[in-house]
Amino acid sequence: MDMVGQTRRDGLSRREAPRYGTIFLLAVSFFMVVFSLYGAQASVFEKARESVIDTFEPVLTVVGAPVRWTQRRVGDVQDYFRLAAENERLRQENAELRSWMHEALNLREQLAYYETILDTKLPEPAAYVDARVIGENGGPYQQALILSAGGGDGVRNGSAVIDESGLLGHVVTTGAKASRVLLVTDFNARTPVYIEGFGAEALLAGRSTGRPVIEFFAERPQDAIPPGARVVTSGAGGLLPRGIPVGQVAGTSGGTITVDLYADTRSSDLVRIVDYAFPQDVDEDSGAAEQRTSLDG
Repeated sequence: MDMVGQTRRDGLSRREAPRYGTIFLLAVSFFMVVFSLYGAQASVFEKARESVIDTFEPVLTVVGAPVRWTQRRVGDVQDYFRLAAENERLRQENAELRSWMHEALNLREQLAYYETILDTKLPEPAAYVDARVIGENGGPYQQALILSAGGGDGVRNGSAVIDESGLLGHVVTTGAKASRVLLVTDFNARTPVYIEGFGAEALLAGRSTGRPVIEFFAERPQDAIPPGARVVTSGAGGLLPRGIPVGQVAGTSGGTITVDLYADTRSSDLVRIVDYAFPQDVDEDSGAAEQRTSLDG
């Protein structure tokens, strides 16, 4: 009996081993077929995926509509608060500008009164020639503009060129119908300037690759010049009128004072050329003769 039982168990073990091996081989074969089909017919799966997307697209549209509506409403609310904050800022700026306007009008009235009682002789107001920028970086300069106005329009060498914010440069070459402007940022540019509040006259030197810097004629002022100090043309040399806004002090680094320009030297399109005539020197001999005549009389 023991031998019979042992024989049966051995037979079962031999039959189960091939069966499990066959199942394993079938599983491996199945996965190999699937992977081969996926590699060979990837486009089929892609088309199936597209078909599923097309099928569920109406459902996704309907289900996603409330979400999109909510997002739009949230965006509208955010825009509302952002615009409200912007409007408040603009109202504050308008109030400040209105205050400055009233102060400027009062100062203008006072100045006109003082000029009347003192019989002040003022220079003739400068004329302006409007022009358009038609070219850049022309000629031997790195930072230059070509304008659509020339000698026939009253443009002269040395005339200041400004935009709506401040000084751009000065005319260096004049043709009949066009002129070349050397920008204040060019390495060759030297512009006489005055730093308001410090009584300091200096030269503004261009650097081509960065902010222009201040070069003083004499010793630097005793008080440190803080950022924000206003820089205007000084009128020294008689080429540029005094008081054209140039920029403001950006900061001091290693003893070098840099200036942020008011004018946009990179994207200016419409500019104005200042037709300025510096008053001629009075002849000393004739002035002395007139003085003696008045004394004798």
